[in-house]
Amino acid sequence: MIKKYINIMIGAFALLSLSGCSNEVAVPDEGEPAPIAFSANLPAPGTESSSTTRAASFTNGDKVAIVAANASLELPVATDWRAGNLYMNHVTGTVGSETWVHGYAEYPIALAANPASPDNKWYWHFEPNKYLSFLAYSPVAGGSDSRVSRPGSGTNLEIGHGDENKFFPDLLYTGTIGNYNKSRVSVLLNFKHALARLAVNVVVTDKDGKELPKGEHPVNQLKISSLAVKTKTDGGVFDLVNSKWTLGSPSTELSAYSLTPNTALPYSNTETSEWYLLPATEGVNTVERISIDFKVKENNTGEEIGGTYALNEFKQIDGFSPVKLEMGKTTVLTIKIVYTGIPDPDPEIILEGQLFEWDYKGKSTVTIE
Repeated sequence: MIKKYINIMIGAFALLSLSGCSNEVAVPDEGEPAPIAFSANLPAPGTESSSTTRAASFTNGDKVAIVAANASLELPVATDWRAGNLYMNHVTGTVGSETWVHGYAEYPIALAANPASPDNKWYWHFEPNKYLSFLAYSPVAGGSDSRVSRPGSGTNLEIGHGDENKFFPDLLYTGTIGNYNKSRVSVLLNFKHALARLAVNVVVTDKDGKELPKGEHPVNQLKISSLAVKTKTDGGVFDLVNSKWTLGSPSTELSAYSLTPNTALPYSNTETSEWYLLPATEGVNTVERISIDFKVKENNTGEEIGGTYALNEFKQIDGFSPVKLEMGKTTVLTIKIVYTGIPDPDPEIILEGQLFEWDYKGKSTVTIE
C-alpha cells in the first residue's frame, strides 16, 4: 500500500524589487528647467536581503508605465491620484541597456514624448514648492499583454488570465514614491511582485533522505505523468496607490499551469517557474480555491501513483497551519518519492513545502517553525 504524507514548511520570504539605495539630489540652476530622469538598478546576482530580493535583469525594450501626481508638500503625505491632478498620466517608459556608471547594474528609462513640451521632454515643475509623487508598474495596461488592463481613468488595474502555462502575468508595481521637487536629478524606481509565485521540486530519495542519482535505477524508471496547478480565481483588481487586491467570487475551475507528461526525474522549476497566482486578501483566501494534480508512473509496471490535492491540505511544519499565498512570496513545494529498499515496489510519497528567496540559488533556506 502506498503511504502519503503531507508536510509543509513555510518560511520568511522577501520581495523582488528594482531599487536604488538613494535618489540623487542636486540643486539645478534656478533659471534652468530640470528634466525628469528615471532609472532602475539591480545588485550583483545572488545578492540577498532580509527585506527584498531583486530581479536577475531587465531586457532592453521592456515597457513600464509611470504616473506622477501633483503635490504641494515634500513630506510623503496622501496625494490626489485622480486624473485631473495627474502630471504624468500612465506615461510609457522604455527600459534601456544595462550600464555600470555608478558601480551597479542600472537601467535607464526613456519616456514617451510629452505632447505639451516643445522638445517633447518631461520637466520638473519650475517652482521649488511644487512637488510630484510617483508610481510605476509593468506590464503596461493596454500594451502587448492583454491580461493587464485599466478599466477607467484611475489607478486600478484589472488582471485577467491567459492561456495555459501563461495564466497570470508577473505584475510589478512600486507603490507611491516621493514627494520630490526639481532638486531631484533622477528617480529610482523600486518594483515589487504583486502576485504570489509557486514552484515545484520532485526528487527520489532513499530511506535516509539521500537523493538518488539521476539516470540510475530506480530514478530512471520513473516519469512525471501529470503535474498541474488549478485555480478557481480567474482575475482581480489591483489598487496601485494602496497596493491591495480586490478579488471576486470563485469561478469555474481553470487549469492554470501544467507540465509536459513523461518528464524525467528529478525535476525542479524553482529558478524558472512562471507559475504566478493571485495572492490571498483579507476577504478571500485563494489557497482554498487551488488544487495540485500530481502523478508519477513506473515504466516497468505501468503503475501510476499520486492524485489531486487541495492546496489547503498542505500544512506548515507545525502540522496545523495551512500553507499561504502572499504577495511577493514564492512557495516551493518539494515532492519526495522515498524508496526504503531498492528495488522497492511500494515507495512512499512525501509532499513538503518551503519558502525560498525569489532568486534562490540553492545557498540557503529560511524557515519559521
